Amino acid sequence: MRSVVRGTAVAAALVLALTGCEESIPAAGGEKAPGIPGEAQPGADGGADAPKVVWLDPTGLMNALPIESAVGGWFVGGDPFMVQGPEAVEHCAKETGVACTGLVAAGGKDMETAGSSDGTRVEFRLYSFGTEEQARAAMKGLAAEERKSSAEYGEPTKPLTLATVADETDAFADDSTADVVMRIGTVLAHVDANETEPDGLEHVSNVQVERVRTVAAGKNPGY
Repeated sequence: MRSVVRGTAVAAALVLALTGCEESIPAAGGEKAPGIPGEAQPGADGGADAPKVVWLDPTGLMNALPIESAVGGWFVGGDPFMVQGPEAVEHCAKETGVACTGLVAAGGKDMETAGSSDGTRVEFRLYSFGTEEQARAAMKGLAAEERKSSAEYGEPTKPLTLATVADETDAFADDSTADVVMRIGTVLAHVDANETEPDGLEHVSNVQVERVRTVAAGKNPGY
């Protein structure tokens, strides 16, 4: 296992980082959050009639992570996690190979099949940025890093054709895992899966995109 195993290690590191900065993380429904899900990010220069840019504050990012019932009733998963501040930037930079300028928060959730020994596992990661340009730079960096990792393991990737509802999608797979790297407004989403057929990968990717859009619009995505 190339990327999924590495992603699990990163998740553990992020959880450890999270425990060290809990006071800086707003609770869902808290009195004040850094921004309002669905509101155009700071610095947006569109007119009053311009469509709002998809953007998530840290609480919105947590709420946008998928739930098992939406992905498939046969999945079980751990608790979602979220981190912000220097720790989040450091881990984002390691994953993407870029500086992660403008990073608001990073988070994720892991799922695997219940009661099965087939090893099916899906990891979801979200990175919220201040602008679309920052998210696009991180997206390109993340895709390049994943392809580089596969090549170093002697498993060069092949492109995958998936129909997603993201603004931009880059999907590819090696002999062990598949990666779907997507941009939804200012949010970078990464779906990393093993033992998953293309139809299933397309489904879980679109579940993630729709939850991001729903939360960013100020709606309840379902819990």
